[in-house]
Amino acid sequence: MVGGRGRLRCLSCFFFPLSTGLLLGVCLHSVEASGGNRVINKKVGDSVELSPNVSPEGITDVHWKYGSTVVAYKETGVPKNNPFQDRLEFNKNNFSLTLRNLKIQDSGDFIFTSDLGDKQRPAIIITLKVYEAVTTKPILTSKVLHSTVNGSCTVLLDCNLTSDINVSYSVTVGNQTHRVSSLQYTIRPEDGATTFTCRVSNPVSEMPAFKTVTCKPASDKGSDSSRVVFFVHLFIGFLVVVLLVLLLYYSKSKGTCWNRDKQLETANQDQHEQQVYSSLSHGDACVYETLRGSEDAGEPPHENASPPTNQD
Repeated sequence: MVGGRGRLRCLSCFFFPLSTGLLLGVCLHSVEASGGNRVINKKVGDSVELSPNVSPEGITDVHWKYGSTVVAYKETGVPKNNPFQDRLEFNKNNFSLTLRNLKIQDSGDFIFTSDLGDKQRPAIIITLKVYEAVTTKPILTSKVLHSTVNGSCTVLLDCNLTSDINVSYSVTVGNQTHRVSSLQYTIRPEDGATTFTCRVSNPVSEMPAFKTVTCKPASDKGSDSSRVVFFVHLFIGFLVVVLLVLLLYYSKSKGTCWNRDKQLETANQDQHEQQVYSSLSHGDACVYETLRGSEDAGEPPHENASPPTNQD
């Protein structure tokens, strides 16, 4: 009997602290739940209603604070010198606050305090976080490094957002998600086309970008290089042919022009000689003597030279 009572005392010593701890945990959980502390995420330009979720019965006084500044009273409502510039409304029936056209600087703690009779109730804290919406797709770049050892490919991914808003990055391939903006991943030719997804996000929005990469065997890589070299050589050969044709055409055109000039020069000489002999045939001997004298004697003909007399 004594041993049985001892065992009972030991069991009671074990279960009593355990039950007390459980009850204390339940009580603390109830207090936290009744306090209604929570976080609300919104984006710029939205409206938000901050509700304390309390029954108005028996409440004698109410205050809303934004940080340390009182922004609403139960009796008088929203003061004129509040920091939200006519964007804030107070509902006297359910004690909720409505804030319109949210801005980044509106983020902060809104604290609701109330009195039930002559007793102050626990404060309710609502944390408002305002974010800019992600409207631009991230830039996802990739570089593929081929391995000559086992034929695999190492994909180097980099995800970047051009705007400077605060976002989180993640890269997903298959069923794996990595909370990073840069990733090094190995794929093989038998994997086929592998799609990588980069997401930039914040609690109110996200924007994805996609990139599909294929690991080609080394032979395919070599054949692609051969094709490139072939087309480069073909292009160079085409240019050489075009240059040769242009050079030949230019040379032919130049020769044709030279022959035409030579023919014109010869024709002019013939015409000149015909005119000289034509003059001689009409008895214009001075012309012949003038031409012959200038050529044979090397002296210019005398201006007063008289025509030769006929001795006959």
